[in-house]
Amino acid sequence: MKIITRYVLREHIGPLMFAFIALTSLMLLNFISRQFGELVGKGLPLAVIGEFFVLSIPFTVALTIPMSVLVAVLYAFSRLAAENEVMALKANGVSPWRLVSPAIFGGVVMSVGLLAFNDQVLPRANHRLKTLQEDISQTKPTLLLKEQIINTIAEGKFYLKAGKIDRRGVSGRMKEVVIYDLADATRRRTIYADSGRISFAANKVDIDLDLYHGQIQEVATDKPSQLDRLFFTQNRIRIKGVGRDFTQTQADSNSRGDREMGICEMQRRLWITDGGYRAALKDYEAALKAPKNDVASTFIPPQKTPEPRGIGWAYCTLLQKIFTVKTAQAAELDVAALHRAAQDTIPKKVAKPIAPGADTGVKADTGTTQNPAVPVPALTPPPAMVPPAAVASPVPDTAEANAKTQEAIAAQAAAEIMRGMKPVVSVAPVGGVPAVMFNPRVKEAELRLELAERGRNRYDIEIHKKFSLAAACLIFCILAPPLALRFPRGGVGLVIGVSLAVFALYYVGLIGGEAAANKGLVAPFWAMWGTNVIMTLVGLVMLLRVGRDSESGRGGGVREWFDTRRLLRDERRAAAASTPGTA
Repeated sequence: MKIITRYVLREHIGPLMFAFIALTSLMLLNFISRQFGELVGKGLPLAVIGEFFVLSIPFTVALTIPMSVLVAVLYAFSRLAAENEVMALKANGVSPWRLVSPAIFGGVVMSVGLLAFNDQVLPRANHRLKTLQEDISQTKPTLLLKEQIINTIAEGKFYLKAGKIDRRGVSGRMKEVVIYDLADATRRRTIYADSGRISFAANKVDIDLDLYHGQIQEVATDKPSQLDRLFFTQNRIRIKGVGRDFTQTQADSNSRGDREMGICEMQRRLWITDGGYRAALKDYEAALKAPKNDVASTFIPPQKTPEPRGIGWAYCTLLQKIFTVKTAQAAELDVAALHRAAQDTIPKKVAKPIAPGADTGVKADTGTTQNPAVPVPALTPPPAMVPPAAVASPVPDTAEANAKTQEAIAAQAAAEIMRGMKPVVSVAPVGGVPAVMFNPRVKEAELRLELAERGRNRYDIEIHKKFSLAAACLIFCILAPPLALRFPRGGVGLVIGVSLAVFALYYVGLIGGEAAANKGLVAPFWAMWGTNVIMTLVGLVMLLRVGRDSESGRGGGVREWFDTRRLLRDERRAAAASTPGTA
């Protein structure tokens, strides 16, 4: 039996390597074709361009590995069935399940390997690529001017169009030059010249433009009907700060996004955001139960909440037990320090003293205060609700606290706007809607709750996505063998057709589920695992029937399958027609 296992696995190695190299190369070529022109146009060193494309490989590999596994399994079993090796093994008492089990074992190994890749390699590569893209975006492009096209010299300030550019030498001579000067917001200036010369200044940063025989047309923004024209024989213009050499910076670990973190890092963020969501939910429930005329916002005191126990928690706990990794779980954060860090991000309002007898601006009919000197209770974003963890952290992670409270600070800004609105304190419904819906405190708490839920779902989605993509290797190993054995004469056409169909269904379901989960329409688990569950059930049903022999001794092709379905349909129609009392 070990010989059969080695033989089946060896049949997969060649197609797997070919499919992996081909699919990865195609996706990289597509990416390179869209990015290469912009990178070269900025005058970057070849080493930087090479690093950019090398760092682009990991996120491509994360997508092409499951595809390659599907293609390899389909091709290997299709070839075994087409050469009657499967039938020969059946005749010698070897069950089809014995042939499928090595592929499933290989799928488990590939899933575990891809999970480790998604957890350790991919986040680091994405973070380094993001830092490199930011450095490249700050590099000003070199002067690769094109004729009859408006070329950007300084983004948002200077644009140049030339009818003809002399490319034979290094003089930079141009003809029919038009320059659009938008640097000054108080006026718009357009410069026309018969000819000109463009070159870098001695500092290699500024640009000198020598223009000959032209005119300057200027229109003031406050006087659009007035046009000023100035004719010149020779005019020199210097545009500063156009050229800038590439400067590479070090990646900052504190500015990582959700796709630049490992599973345990995101589990830690999920714990924090889940505490913020619970606090926002309690505050929203308190706002709904508050009196209709109570518009003062109060926060629930910070409380410690248990860590969300999902697949990410189980993974990090397993790592901690196996490898004794102390950072596998979220470290304990000082709630009080985190609360103070959140408070420091909000400007404090200082109350001004009110003179005795001064008008406070309070109206008896509305009960609203219009005097800006009266202090308004400052809103505080919900602090992290975290329980004691197995690993102690003596220094509070204030950078993470600031990152955590970004959504809550946005809610604070919206709340400040709503605080200036006139509240509706009438108990009677307005237009069929209860008056509580117009309460600023309720709207503020609802907005904060929505932002907290989105922040929590974002990390939950990314955690499930890493596991879902890794599990796709195993799922494809369950789905592909029965398809290939059912249509042994399908050949390469079956491999290509089924692969494209499965790829489309899987990734459309994955992308659509992520979009629905971000909007709160679907739970993150079902958004990421729904397609996997469906494909797994289909594959298991087909595997249960894999031992049944085909009706044809030549094997089951696609045409034979359609012929069989047509014969069954004709038999049912004939039976229905022969039954008395039927039309």
